[in-house]
Amino acid sequence: MIALVNRAHILARPHVKEQLESCFTTILGCGAPARLDVPGVPAPILAFRFAGGGSVSVEFTEDALDEQQARRGAWLEVSVDDPAALKQKVLEAGLPQVKYNPTGRFYFVVPGGQVLGIGTTSS
Repeated sequence: MIALVNRAHILARPHVKEQLESCFTTILGCGAPARLDVPGVPAPILAFRFAGGGSVSVEFTEDALDEQQARRGAWLEVSVDDPAALKQKVLEAGLPQVKYNPTGRFYFVVPGGQVLGIGTTSS
């Protein structure tokens, strides 16, 4: 049997580190990240845990895709009890929205270009 785990690792450019950390802690409610020092990686990797399960780690490197390229990569989805409340927080923060009609979900871009979709915990 093969299963997809609820952990993701993304790359982002160093200049978005503060904004990305703020987005995950404040808007997505992950709390302070774990800082992982990895041999051969110049800056600590930040690891964010979601209250409902799952985690995302972010490696900051100049080799990461630029924000436009990252939007064309894999998209991640979060599930929440109140999608409208999270959507409102995203819009108030001024994060860009991505229009993608086939799913009916609300998609937005976090600093660095990663696209996230909002689903409900029942979806």
